[in-house]
Amino acid sequence: MSKIRSNPNYSKQNTLRLKLLQLEENDLPSTSPPPTPIAKTPTPIFRKGPNDARIYQPEGHPRQCVIDGEIWPPIFTPDNVRSAKAMHPREDDVFICTYPKCGTTWLQHIVHQLVRQEKYETGAGKEMCVQSPMIERMGATFSDSIQTPRILKTHFAMMNVPKSSKAKYIYCVRNPKDCLVSYYHHNRNFKIYNWADGTFDAFFELFISGQLAFGDYFDHLLGWLPCLESPNVLFLTYEEMYEDLTTAVQRIGTFLGGHAAQLVQDIEKLQQVVDASKLDSMKQDQGRWFPESILHKTEFIRKGGSRDWKNYLTKEQSDRLDTVYRTRCAGTSAENWWRRELAWDDEMTIPELETEDFDSDASSGVSSMLDDVDEELSISRRNSVVVRPNRHALRLNLIEKVQGISLNTLTVPSPILPSPLPRPQSPLSPHSLMHQRFLKRAGSCNSLSTGYGSVW
Repeated sequence: MSKIRSNPNYSKQNTLRLKLLQLEENDLPSTSPPPTPIAKTPTPIFRKGPNDARIYQPEGHPRQCVIDGEIWPPIFTPDNVRSAKAMHPREDDVFICTYPKCGTTWLQHIVHQLVRQEKYETGAGKEMCVQSPMIERMGATFSDSIQTPRILKTHFAMMNVPKSSKAKYIYCVRNPKDCLVSYYHHNRNFKIYNWADGTFDAFFELFISGQLAFGDYFDHLLGWLPCLESPNVLFLTYEEMYEDLTTAVQRIGTFLGGHAAQLVQDIEKLQQVVDASKLDSMKQDQGRWFPESILHKTEFIRKGGSRDWKNYLTKEQSDRLDTVYRTRCAGTSAENWWRRELAWDDEMTIPELETEDFDSDASSGVSSMLDDVDEELSISRRNSVVVRPNRHALRLNLIEKVQGISLNTLTVPSPILPSPLPRPQSPLSPHSLMHQRFLKRAGSCNSLSTGYGSVW
């Protein structure tokens, strides 16, 4: 379905677009004065600065920057990030929404074949990152230059995604262990991170503590859970796509409607899309995804599949990530996902998580007390990158006072690099409570619209 072209006489517009992706070292945001972490804290806290990005790179870490209290890749600019958050979607926009390394380029390639069909071309000057840009990287002005219907990519947390009840959103998620390994290789490969020789142990600590560009994996996942049943949101998992790509393409085409829905009903055309979207096919001609000049290796699509994490994580690291996953997702629809994919032994699955129901009166008391805490936290959230340790300490203290129980039941070995305070595992998970309160405030999420975003 995709026509590969390498024509040196591509348009002036595409030439300008390509130049935006090829920044030199002196094009990076200023690093003077550098943001300094507060000493002797469980995790670095960076104070909000003026209207420019602040780059930092502690020894052994990939280079990153802070914009408005959020961590981004070092070439991101405040104007582009802010304009992307405020952009107005068109009614026929399609947003590919993921945490990094959860099938983003895969979905972009599939959707382009279904929507653009014969007009879909890739090659020099028409790389995927140019014709289907990441909105927070390129900004609203650049995104407005894209031909309708736009197929836009974003790693924004749900609360930052531009919302419309008419636009369509495809959200895909991957199990955290394989996501971690793929993101590790991504940081080593892209020159902007200045981390070609980075170590996996260092990256593991940054991932598990949420100290990477685009934020915390679990925050991203939990933010999207209330919207997964919305009619303008299609939810997929990377593992389901890998196991049955044909069904995934059919679901995507049906969700998009129009010519895309008609295409997937044609067996021959459907098979063409599936064949072109298999990972072996996508590993060919990899210059069509990103300009080769921004990578150390041209191999952007490295391996794909599931359980490659067994080649990287130690048993202790696997257990730690299991504990964080079970604790963060307790009481949500995600609590028992990926039992087979996350299990240490190939022939076993992690035990199903059982949680107790909340006592309605007690949880109501906690909820009213937490309303007062939220106001204080909203101020802190505007001034720092990471407020989770303080937030959980406040919430857990309140819950203990109301319930009369101790939640300090989890001990995690001290990591080599700074990490946030452990999130205790308990029948009364604070994340479950927060999730219930969120759903209560949001009401029925009929569509991903601007009104829904106001609950944040």
